[in-house]
Amino acid sequence: MSDLDVWENILDEERLKVNLNFAAAFVLHYECLKDFVISQIRDFYCGIKVVDGVNVYQENLAYKKEVRELDKKIDNASLRWFVNSRAITEDDYLLYQKIRQKRNEIVHRFYDNLCNGFTEDDAKLFAKLIELYKKLDKWWINEIEIPIAGDEIPDGYDSEGVCGGVSITLDIINDIIFSENSDKYKALLRKIRDIDNT
Repeated sequence: MSDLDVWENILDEERLKVNLNFAAAFVLHYECLKDFVISQIRDFYCGIKVVDGVNVYQENLAYKKEVRELDKKIDNASLRWFVNSRAITEDDYLLYQKIRQKRNEIVHRFYDNLCNGFTEDDAKLFAKLIELYKKLDKWWINEIEIPIAGDEIPDGYDSEGVCGGVSITLDIINDIIFSENSDKYKALLRKIRDIDNT
């Protein structure tokens, strides 16, 4: 990369915003994925006790045996649980490791990333991060939440298009910062404010 490219990445407002948005979005999506992987399984297995107004998870023997023992890192252990449950593949597990490595590089070398910009490979990895989150989210809803709820599945239920609230919110964030579709969300926000004021 030339010195001119570095200065372009810093001094050109549009390029700087794109790089800042990409860095922020990548880290945000990773943190949401990591939280999902850990919390869904923990909430499924563990009881909660409130101590001084704070939720404290009480890890039971089943959680320790079926999740914790799979790896020292709780996110890896939780991912192993998903692999064992056939929600994801070993390749997905390895992909998560690449995603975590990139997230760490972005966070710990933030300045360098802004100066150098991001590559097409980084963009492809980000797309795979989004796909992995959606894959896990869809599997969890279809294979865990719906069977546990025991509700009758309505005609026309779209098991492939289903997603949770965080996934929807992340899609909106991406749409606003990458597709410049903020106007339609401003209109939605106005409607929500109108409803709230009535």
